Amino acid sequence: MRTLEASSADALGFRVGKDRSFRHFSQVSATVAITAFLSACLFIAYDATRTLEQPPQQLATATPIQTNDLMPIGAVSRASLVGETGAIADVILAEQNFIPVQDHGAITGIAGRGAIAFALAGLITFAASRRRTEDDTEQERLAAEFKNIKAEQRLLARRYHEEKLKAEAANRAKSNFLAHVSHDIRTPLNHIIGFAELMEHETYGDLGDSRYRDYVQSIKTSGQHLLNSFATILDLVELESGQKNLRQDIVLLDEVMTSVTKRFQPQIKRAGLGFITGPATGAVLRGDRLGLTRMIGNMMDNAVRFTRAGGTITLSAYAAEDGVVIEISDTGIGMSEERLASLSQPFAIGDATFARDGGGPGLGISIARAIAEQSGGHLAIDSAPTLGTTVAISLPTEPAAANLAA
Repeated sequence: MRTLEASSADALGFRVGKDRSFRHFSQVSATVAITAFLSACLFIAYDATRTLEQPPQQLATATPIQTNDLMPIGAVSRASLVGETGAIADVILAEQNFIPVQDHGAITGIAGRGAIAFALAGLITFAASRRRTEDDTEQERLAAEFKNIKAEQRLLARRYHEEKLKAEAANRAKSNFLAHVSHDIRTPLNHIIGFAELMEHETYGDLGDSRYRDYVQSIKTSGQHLLNSFATILDLVELESGQKNLRQDIVLLDEVMTSVTKRFQPQIKRAGLGFITGPATGAVLRGDRLGLTRMIGNMMDNAVRFTRAGGTITLSAYAAEDGVVIEISDTGIGMSEERLASLSQPFAIGDATFARDGGGPGLGISIARAIAEQSGGHLAIDSAPTLGTTVAISLPTEPAAANLAA
């Protein structure tokens, strides 16, 4: 794979082999160098032009001549005739040939300033090259880190995908196991319950001792309890796996709430609890009426089961433009955060602990959550020890069928 340094060198015509110990310019560094030295050349040309355009200086070594020292013209003529070549004749000759000359110091100044300009250009080039080298090194380091991060992300994504597949396979295996076990156990349980009923009615003769009647009743009750438990497990498995599709009918929420209220009023009264119901909402839902009734009923059953005498249970609903929220609140024993977190999974210890206190497999919350999610909604629980529990179920409404509530 070509590196960034090799690519930059090839842009200028350089070739980088295995020996990379020598320095080379990148394209940016070469551009800076060319610009700096071209600027220096332009400066020298401009400086020379301005200097040479100035008026020429007079000869700095010319010695002024006093007029008193000059000889008369006649004397000069005589001196010339006799061939005198003294100092006076030289001075007069110089005076007659007083020609301006260029100052040699100007050339020296131009050369000095040019040298400074080229030195500055070289310094700028060196600084740019060094800065570019540092930038290239930093860029290579960042590229290496980015490459490592991408490799780690790919590894994590692959592991996540593998773990997800394993979890999905384990979930399917669990669902299949529970489904088979439920079916396999329900058949002999039906036989046990049927034989217990025959013995209870003494269809084929008297049982004899009266204690047998109590034993037969216990067998029948236990068998029915197991049958109901396995039926609940099978329902949860079918809901989670999508094998049990809920109906999509038009449902009036007020009718469902009234049905649940009538069902639990006697039970709440026997438990010595207060019961508060909210006003009608007129909301219209699209879903499975029996499923929605079961969902609210499971939450009401938990509220009655874990609220001590003298407490209060509230069942209400609040409608909005695009949905409705159903709330079941109680002033019962409540739950800690640890137990509340365990309720997100079926067959969890927290849910099973509730079941041991009141009977049942402890899957009421899991089934209610599955029904809410298949109905396009969401179930949330808020609870605190000794303060009580509030369950909020949000569901979408069906505005097109709102006239049915009138």
